[in-house]
Amino acid sequence: MATNLTRNIPRDLKQSLGKRVIDECIDVLMLIARANATQDKRPHLTRLVEKVQVIEFLMRLFKESRFISVPQHAKTMEITTSIGKQANAWKRSTPTAPAT
Repeated sequence: MATNLTRNIPRDLKQSLGKRVIDECIDVLMLIARANATQDKRPHLTRLVEKVQVIEFLMRLFKESRFISVPQHAKTMEITTSIGKQANAWKRSTPTAPAT
């Protein structure tokens, strides 16, 4: 989805903003995998929520700049909100790391 959303970005911004969105989305996927594979999930989930917020900010910028349509923005917000809620719920259900 991220690659489709970056198609209408002007060429001079595509290398910076377009690449940033794609990189943030890849980071989200990697953080989900890391959280799933480790005992101490909280640091990965905290970073995951931060990355989702960055994606939401960039999508808002794209919508305001008319690089994406309102329906595209709405769909993106639906997906990022869902990921954020799931990550926060996962974080709440994960016990805190033992004190050392």
